[in-house]
Amino acid sequence: MAKLLNYQPLKGLYLAYFVSSFVFVKAPLWLVRYLVPSLRPRPTWTLKRAMIVRAFQELFSIKVELKRKKRDPLAEVSDSALVDAKFVWVEPVPDELFTGEIRRVAEITGARPAKIAGYWLLKKGSTWTGPKANPGEKTVLHLHGGAFHIGTANPSDLTANFTRGLLEHSQTLQRTFAADYRLTASAPNPPENPFPAALLDALAAYRYLVQDAGFAPENIVVAGDSAGGNLAVTLALHLIENPVSSLPPPGRILTASAWLDLSTSRCGPDSSAVLNAPTDIFVVRPGKIFGEYAVTSLRGPLDWDFVRTNRYLSPVSLECKPAEGLFKGFPEAYVVAGGAERLLDDSKVFVERLKADGVKVTEDFPPDAVHDFVVFKWHEPERTEVLKRVSKWIDSL
Repeated sequence: MAKLLNYQPLKGLYLAYFVSSFVFVKAPLWLVRYLVPSLRPRPTWTLKRAMIVRAFQELFSIKVELKRKKRDPLAEVSDSALVDAKFVWVEPVPDELFTGEIRRVAEITGARPAKIAGYWLLKKGSTWTGPKANPGEKTVLHLHGGAFHIGTANPSDLTANFTRGLLEHSQTLQRTFAADYRLTASAPNPPENPFPAALLDALAAYRYLVQDAGFAPENIVVAGDSAGGNLAVTLALHLIENPVSSLPPPGRILTASAWLDLSTSRCGPDSSAVLNAPTDIFVVRPGKIFGEYAVTSLRGPLDWDFVRTNRYLSPVSLECKPAEGLFKGFPEAYVVAGGAERLLDDSKVFVERLKADGVKVTEDFPPDAVHDFVVFKWHEPERTEVLKRVSKWIDSL
């Protein structure tokens, strides 16, 4: 039935029903119910937050595919279209860096290095003087969220609120860099960009910062939210497993609500995937796994065992190989997640394994925060409090 709803006139009728029932029936009922704090998904939440989260859940439950404007990865963005930002091109990963596990898998999936767009985000009121780093300058490489198949690094995207917030609260950051990595897709859309396309683009962006812009690796924080957190972790993993003297690992890693187990191996009654289902912004339909479309798109011709066991897709999976010592030699890390989100276990296990491997790590899990709360300006006070703590950590680099 869901597939039939994607065809007119059924699609139009369904959307009219969805919107009218949302506005005139469901939202008023939620409002009345949530006037009583004990009836909210979390009694400690404000009425505003309870309503917003419930609205997100409703929108994610929609049964038809909504067309999104497809970005042109080869289209340059003019300065006049940007505010406190600058567009640049990032060259493909050179052959000497296209090594190890990502090369092995790319031979199977057909992924290849490619030229991508990048955006410098500038501290408000600052002046663009070119990409070259000043002596001792720090920066953040941001890899945006969006389940690997939506979103953009363009400063207009919601996820830019993460690094905009860091620029606002940091005393030392003057600019950050966001990589517009390739998005994946599969049926009913034309299949494109399976693993490791996005990771190759993250590597290209890091190489650009070090070798083209001249930032010292120790002065770079690689940051990622949600799917971007996965890319931040696996980028560091690749650099450590395949050492190149001209491109050492970054100084630090920062993750926010990182999606680190694409197989959802922890889904028992005591898991965050189950316990936090009523309080997170996502709805997962019965019989489905979290982010199923993204996982299907990423794996391309690879089998499900690859998703469950491969350290570059599910580094904290119960079945990941190797199970121990994976993070030895990792940079210092700051791990953020919401205590009310489904993916909380991913970050908790990541912290546990970092500590077990002797990595210095700071964990920051506000108990009432939802998935990727650092990008939502309505999610206060947690968002600002966390951004201030993270900025102080970056300033200490």
